[in-house]
Amino acid sequence: MTYRRSPWTWTAHVRTMSSNDVAPFVVVWDIETQDIIKNMPGDNREEQVRNLEVSCLSYVKIPSEAILAGPDEALRAVEEAPMITLWRDEDEKAQGPFFELLKAFDEAELIVSYNGLGFDHPVMFKHCASKRSEAHLFKVHDVFARLRDHTSTWFKLDNLLKANGMETKTANGLLAIQWWAEGRRDELKEYCEQDVRALARMICLPQLTLPRINAIAPNYVFGIASALAAYRASKTQTS
Repeated sequence: MTYRRSPWTWTAHVRTMSSNDVAPFVVVWDIETQDIIKNMPGDNREEQVRNLEVSCLSYVKIPSEAILAGPDEALRAVEEAPMITLWRDEDEKAQGPFFELLKAFDEAELIVSYNGLGFDHPVMFKHCASKRSEAHLFKVHDVFARLRDHTSTWFKLDNLLKANGMETKTANGLLAIQWWAEGRRDELKEYCEQDVRALARMICLPQLTLPRINAIAPNYVFGIASALAAYRASKTQTS
């Protein structure tokens, strides 16, 4: 199977997409917020997280068939995927500032994040009806949660990137909050987008070196190819 630069052009057994069709894809995303959790009102951490406000968010859509074609094709697709960044205060559409992202969630086969179940999605609940959010959550492949549940270890994304010889994060969440307050949007945008691209690259690896515990995680623990194959198998069984 070969991935080509022209949109959705594949050889082998993959069907040809019609002009009105949408090629299957996976969303990889990340958000930045305007403040820290402890400054938010709420009786517990969950309530405080839900009260956070987004400053910006970034995401890419990766063609599913590229992911399933193998690590090399998946990584190529990650680099070619256009990055989209949305700002909390710059979209005046009646649908809301994050309409494009939520539509992508609706259409995606899977939604990939790092601690998205514990942070990103709860922050976004206020922007999405409950039933719609529920449908999105069942698509989530949370790499942080997968690794934590298998190892009882809370890995920082940056440490995983370092351990696997990959480009690391350019800043941290506290600095991102400061940039938002100071209006330094170019730096904030670059940081958020780099986080998304780094995560997208990492989930394409056939295996992942885990620091601190000196272990190697196979792709079926953290990777998107295995998660996507499992998703499609479950859809086949229920159709």
